[in-house]
Amino acid sequence: MSPFRTQCLLACVAGLIGITAQAGDLGPADPETGRDHWAFTALLQTRPAVERNWSRSRIDEFVFERRAKAGLKPAPDASPDDLLRRASFLLTGLPPTAKEMAAFANDSDQDAFERFVDRLLASPQFGERWGRHWLDLARYADSNGLDENFLFREAWRYRNWVIDAMNTDLPFDRFVLEQIAGDKLPYESIAQRDRQRIGAGFLVIGPKVLLGVKPGLQKMDVADEQLDTIGRTFLGLTVGCARCHDHKSEPIPTRDYYAMAGIFTSTEVMERRYMLGQQRKMERLVGLGGDGEKRDDAYEHYWREVKKKREAAKRARTARDFLKKKDNAGLLAFAKKNPKDVAKGAGDSSKAFEQRIAAQNVLIAGLDKFIADKKSIPPRAMIPADAESPADEAIRKAGAYNEPGDSVPRGFLQVISRSHQPTIAAGSSGRIELAEWLTDTENGAGRLTARVLANRIWHHLIGRGLVRTVDNFGRTGEAPSNPELLDYLAGELIRSDWSIKSLVRQIALSRTFAMSTEFDERAGRIDPENILLWRAHRRRLDPESLRDAMLLAADKLELAHVNSTVSYLGDQATAVGANKNRRRTDIPHRSVYLPMIRNDLPEIFEAFDFADPHSTTGARPLTTAATQSLFMLNDKSVADASGAIAERLFDLEPDNESRRVQRLFNLLLGEAPTNQEQALMLAFLRKSETKTKDTEAPGKRAWALAVHALLSSSRFQFLD
Repeated sequence: MSPFRTQCLLACVAGLIGITAQAGDLGPADPETGRDHWAFTALLQTRPAVERNWSRSRIDEFVFERRAKAGLKPAPDASPDDLLRRASFLLTGLPPTAKEMAAFANDSDQDAFERFVDRLLASPQFGERWGRHWLDLARYADSNGLDENFLFREAWRYRNWVIDAMNTDLPFDRFVLEQIAGDKLPYESIAQRDRQRIGAGFLVIGPKVLLGVKPGLQKMDVADEQLDTIGRTFLGLTVGCARCHDHKSEPIPTRDYYAMAGIFTSTEVMERRYMLGQQRKMERLVGLGGDGEKRDDAYEHYWREVKKKREAAKRARTARDFLKKKDNAGLLAFAKKNPKDVAKGAGDSSKAFEQRIAAQNVLIAGLDKFIADKKSIPPRAMIPADAESPADEAIRKAGAYNEPGDSVPRGFLQVISRSHQPTIAAGSSGRIELAEWLTDTENGAGRLTARVLANRIWHHLIGRGLVRTVDNFGRTGEAPSNPELLDYLAGELIRSDWSIKSLVRQIALSRTFAMSTEFDERAGRIDPENILLWRAHRRRLDPESLRDAMLLAADKLELAHVNSTVSYLGDQATAVGANKNRRRTDIPHRSVYLPMIRNDLPEIFEAFDFADPHSTTGARPLTTAATQSLFMLNDKSVADASGAIAERLFDLEPDNESRRVQRLFNLLLGEAPTNQEQALMLAFLRKSETKTKDTEAPGKRAWALAVHALLSSSRFQFLD
């Protein structure tokens, strides 16, 4: 069972146990009474008591005020080395370079850290880091998953669109609009049209059951998956729980579910096209460029017809053999069974056999020409479209796809929309109206969307959301630990025209962000979970940062933008039996570009709590398990990186072991070793040299072991 369905079931049980509706009432699903819930109210406009001595920003004032009420004091500021490492990893997913560390240490200007943050925000690596956060929500993958795990050969275009949108700081309201309705927006050039349409791949990229599912059920299941994703991603609400009945804990009646579902059942994200020898219903693909549709049609036509053309060419050659043998009776009998495979002139017995053979050769040449003109995959992308006849959806009794009840007009959640519901044209799905409603701060869900997004940004930078249930702002989720701060951050998003970079910058430059992780015993007793932020949260590097940092230290990481990394795979990314052509993980580029095959993630992702690509993941699980240590000790990629880093150290410092140790610590930990650490490391190296079986290079082997040990340490794998 998916995490979402588990959550839905628990919410339903909690609702049934804890809340009893009056006869005729909607109970907890009543939108009127539900509007009192904090997530649906207007943004708070409070101002904290100003604290000049500690605070650097309004953010700090809110944090200080809440913390001071509990009688807690903030931890000291983080060391410059820890702060730079923290900022660099959290903004770009990579550690700071030795050059950056040295420059910062020698920069006495008060705005040195501010300029450092601005450089991080402007770097291409920012989009790769923060784009990955969004891909977790968008359930990005390079394959369908589920029953028939077909390859999503063009998914990379959406991935790169997200990365580019983050780097250009595409305003979030536009970011939403293009992902939900990019195929329907006006454009001034073919390039703009294609860029917008690629963004709408957000709707296509989800997993779908393909085998043996009835069309009506598949349509409702696909709409449900899209509605669930949009509900949790933008609104922080489990809208999908209302498919079968009025929501048991949130103010979402079944009527509202089907009002929104009608928008998605009026949207096509699948099409019938040729795949593995037959016509199958697959993800919808559209050609790119001015002649994209023509090229895509030609490609599909070729692969749909080429098998039949090969068989026809074989039969046509059989007919020619009859002619060459001057077997007129045999030809006539063959032509009676296969009339299309004998040229008109070839069957004319009044002509000479040479003429008849020549006519048959023309037919064969035409077939051979078609076969030889092999069509390669044209540029195309996963793009939705409105259904041929968009329509309102009927409420399904108990969620059964084949039990339609009353039809409901397409629209949005009443608890948010109040009296403002859209007018959706008969010939349109309503996706543009939905996208605009999601960021409409006056009559739509804009305030809630801003709260959810601001909380996600805070979660990624501080280590825990102000609302810890980042995908659930409903009654079964947690209330915000600092509602005034959350609403201030949401307001800042709106006031900055939905600029993600602007809010990231504000938080990164706050003193709250710059605190150390130093523990205080008294504070630990009063607030053991650090909800009031008396110190910084210590956090483990995510698997992408872990892998990228190892490759960077080994000088093996390529920072170039990458397109497809699954082009070598077959149409089925995984199949029954041995997968002889399996996805690769040895590419030297950043981990955001690794193949994301559903049910077959890279091993480091499986070990270190990667997002589940089958569903929206706002907060990845955080586990500490033996398998993580075993991976670091035994995986070939870690051993290879250790050896390469050791080789690099010898190149950088060929003659001085002490300086080599200093290089190692700076390279992996971003700080110099203490005298004690230096002595211990040198002692370890000498002891390892005497025990190593590598007679050719005992020194380098010992150094590789030392590097491996440091890579496996918590100091490398965690941020202070």
